[in-house]
Amino acid sequence: MTRTLDTTPLPWHGDVWQQTLNVFRAGSAGHAYLLHGEADTGKRHFATRLAEYLLCQSPLPTTACGLCKSCLLNAAGNNPDLLVLEPEEGSKQIKVEQVRDVRQFLEMRSHGKGRRIIILDTAESLGTSSANALLKGLEEPPQDVVFLLLSDRPRAVLPTISSRAQSLRMPRPRRDEVLAWLLTLSEQPSVADLEQIIELAQGRPLAARAIIDSGLAAAYAEIGETLLALAQQREYPLNVASRYNKSHCLEFLTMLLHWLAELSKFRMTASAASLKGQALLALAQSLAGTHETERQQEQTLALLQLYNRVATAQMQLVGTTNPNTQLMLEDLLLDFARLFKRPR
Repeated sequence: MTRTLDTTPLPWHGDVWQQTLNVFRAGSAGHAYLLHGEADTGKRHFATRLAEYLLCQSPLPTTACGLCKSCLLNAAGNNPDLLVLEPEEGSKQIKVEQVRDVRQFLEMRSHGKGRRIIILDTAESLGTSSANALLKGLEEPPQDVVFLLLSDRPRAVLPTISSRAQSLRMPRPRRDEVLAWLLTLSEQPSVADLEQIIELAQGRPLAARAIIDSGLAAAYAEIGETLLALAQQREYPLNVASRYNKSHCLEFLTMLLHWLAELSKFRMTASAASLKGQALLALAQSLAGTHETERQQEQTLALLQLYNRVATAQMQLVGTTNPNTQLMLEDLLLDFARLFKRPR
C-alpha cells in the first residue's frame, strides 16, 4: 500500500531548512553536503525531505507538493532518481560492492528530467576501499546530481570524503521542542512519563519516539518502580535479577545507568531540577536524608563507581562478549540496594 508522502521537516529544523532551500533556489548550491549532528535528532528525515523537495516537479514554497509523479514515486519508495546507500543488515560498513550502485546511478539519466539525489547514511561507515571507490563520483559528479552525506561523528569521516562536501550542521532540539513534538503523536504516555523517556533518550527525539513506538515506555516505568522498591527494601536483588535476566535486561541496565547518573548529579549539586518521574524523585529524597558530610562523600563515590560498572556491563551486553547476565545483575543490584541502607 502506498503511503502518504510526509513532506514536513521536523520543527527544530525550521531555520536550517529555510536557509538550505534559499541556497538551492538561488542556484548557488554545491554538489555535496555533509549533514552532521547528534544521533537520533533527524538527519535522515531532513535529507529525505530535502531530496523529495529537490525532485518534486511542482514544489510548494517550503515543501514538496506530495502529488506529482515524482512525489508519488517517493511515497511508494521506488523513485529511480533517489538512491539511498547505507550499511547492509548485520554490517557496520558500506562495502565496495555497494558503491558500484552509485557508479551505475551516476551513469543514468534522470527519469524526471531534473535532479538526482544520493543519500549516504552514514559517511563514517565508508571504509578506505569503499571511500576510494566513491571518490571519483564525489569529485566530478554529473551536473544534476546532489550527494547528501549523513554523519553522527563527522571527525570519523575520512578526510578524502569530508573535504569534498560542504558542512551543514544540524541543530540539537531543545527539550521543550522534543516534548511538544512527542505530544503530537496519536498515542503517547503522560507528560511526566514523556519527560522521563526524553531523559532516557538523552534528549534525542527519534530515540524517544522509538521507545514509545516499541511499547517500551511501560517497561521503563515498571523498571523505575522496581528500582525504587529495591532501594526501599520492598524487593530482593536476587529476585529482580532473575526477573530481568529473562527479559528487558538491556532496558533495565539503561534505566539503572540513567538513574545513577541523575542521582550522582543530585548528590553533588543538591538540585532536583533535572530529576524526572516520581520514582526517581522519591529515591533522591531518600538520599537527601543523609546529612553527614563523610557519609555523603562515600555515597557519591559509590554512585559514580557503580555507574562505571553498569556502563561496562551494558557495553558487554551489546558487544561480542557473552556475559552471565544473571550473575552480572545480581552483583550490580546488591550494590545498588546497599547504597540506600542506613548505617547502624
